[in-house]
Amino acid sequence: MDKRAILTWIDANRAPFEALALEIWASPELAYQEHEAARLQMDFLRQRGFKVVQKGDMPTAFMAEWGEGGPVVGILGEYDALAGMSQTVSTRPEATAPKAPGHGCGHNLLGVGGLMAACAVKEVFASQGIQGTVRYYGCPAEEVLTGKGDMAKDGYFSGTDVALSWHPADCSSVTAATMTAMVSAKFRFQGISAHAGASPEAGRSALDAVELMNVGANYLREHMVAQDRLHYVITQGGLAPNIVPPEAEVWYFARAPHDGELVSLWRRLVKVAKGAALMTETEVQTEILGGCYNTLPNKVLNALLEQNLRSFAGPVAYSEEEMRFAREIQESLPSGQREAALSRMPEGIGTILNTAPLPCFDAGKFVMGSTDVGDVANIMPTSMVWVASWPLGVPHHSWQAVACSGGSLGLKGMVLAAKTLAGTVYDLAVDPSLVRRAREEFEAGRKGRVYRPIGALLSAAGSE
Repeated sequence: MDKRAILTWIDANRAPFEALALEIWASPELAYQEHEAARLQMDFLRQRGFKVVQKGDMPTAFMAEWGEGGPVVGILGEYDALAGMSQTVSTRPEATAPKAPGHGCGHNLLGVGGLMAACAVKEVFASQGIQGTVRYYGCPAEEVLTGKGDMAKDGYFSGTDVALSWHPADCSSVTAATMTAMVSAKFRFQGISAHAGASPEAGRSALDAVELMNVGANYLREHMVAQDRLHYVITQGGLAPNIVPPEAEVWYFARAPHDGELVSLWRRLVKVAKGAALMTETEVQTEILGGCYNTLPNKVLNALLEQNLRSFAGPVAYSEEEMRFAREIQESLPSGQREAALSRMPEGIGTILNTAPLPCFDAGKFVMGSTDVGDVANIMPTSMVWVASWPLGVPHHSWQAVACSGGSLGLKGMVLAAKTLAGTVYDLAVDPSLVRRAREEFEAGRKGRVYRPIGALLSAAGSE
């Protein structure tokens, strides 16, 4: 058996995958609306011999499977874009269409990179007679952090042994950090309208309730654990100043380092909302829009991913033109942003592009963002790798990330990710004891707890 056949196959067949990634980049679609991206990927996989399955009532979610027997390895893909992030492939802000979506997280690359890895595994396994099953998951709506949780409800992940994922970034490194558990919820207050000048005593202001809830939440910050986060926006506040607002709404994100702490934070936030309603003689209703679990880094899978990233797939070479483009992108960043990013990374990384993948440098740390990969990580052993797809210092959800995701910098990152993932699947199939060890670590981390969607977990907690 020759594992390097993966590299040969990907290098010889990368063109149609790169074209697919750019086609998805050119037609960005928001969460749960990724109809064209999902269709393109499903058609692509069917043409290459994968069995495509859809479950439940999500038309933009699917699973593509090839192979027989175990181990069964899942590769997670995404393809949703971000609102208002439209951008051309250029070194200055320039929307392709005003206020249109754009791939500010590089999900056009993320999905196709995983798809490329699955296709490489299929071809090499078939030619070398290797037993195992590879599943590519087309996952919608990561940007609203609910797609994979919804897929879990529909049973998509049943029967899969381990899962692998990657994400575009400004450097290449396996992540052992924990990304936070999170809930998205709206609090709707109902009051009584009245003339604000002539008869204010007859009114009960729903807007007052929203503002008092926000005051309470801000005082709560002093008494949360250091990794907890609360963010809110007022989405409805009344129609005119001379009318006591009978309806008002505030939308909250709450984050915590793990699901148990999120339950605690959520209970306290609900009490704050009820207190605001009590003070203003209004009524409050809570709608949980969704959420996700914290990630659970798996040391066994992380070590395997790192070996494939650093010793098998990397490094990456860039042309002078690509270096020039990257330098100009960096120069568009706010002063000090690149330097701040470099200060968090190992020495010797370079100054413009991360060409040689780095050792893991975030073990034991928290990333104060969230991902619905956390749901999968609480169902089965899961590991994720960052892969350099734009210059050092470029943040996610920026116009610079959109610009790079539609050009050669992003495509080179995608190919590196595909090689890394495919090499890891190969190792898991050749040595199934790695799957067993990853599972043992996972079970120890979960401590026997049964996975429940975050919404169900918090609904029960909020009603106690």
